[in-house]
Amino acid sequence: MQREWNTVKTLDMGNFEVEIAWAYEDLPLSYVFETEEDIEIHQKRCEDYTDTHYVARVRAMYDGKEMGSDYLGSCYAYGKDPSADIEDGIGGYLEQMIETALSEATDEAVAMLDRLKADFLQ
Repeated sequence: MQREWNTVKTLDMGNFEVEIAWAYEDLPLSYVFETEEDIEIHQKRCEDYTDTHYVARVRAMYDGKEMGSDYLGSCYAYGKDPSADIEDGIGGYLEQMIETALSEATDEAVAMLDRLKADFLQ
């Protein structure tokens, strides 16, 4: 099943454009909560759209091409929309996700440049 991503914001981060998005989580709430009671309570809250169980995605893009990314599954937005949870930093994880995506993108850009030089300049 392909996820439908909801873009929250796009940031200009120097050479890269960073896209931050969310999609509904496919995994059961038992990955987040341990007791049957907690799972049942939170399942009802998700069903009535009080809370949202979601996946966060950060992509570092260059010229429309994804060069790096990071994902965080089983995020849980308590009493708010995932967009608001992302704006709040996903419990402190968002900055790390952005750093990971940018690092991966930079590594990929350097590797791509090396491949291009080898293929076209020799």
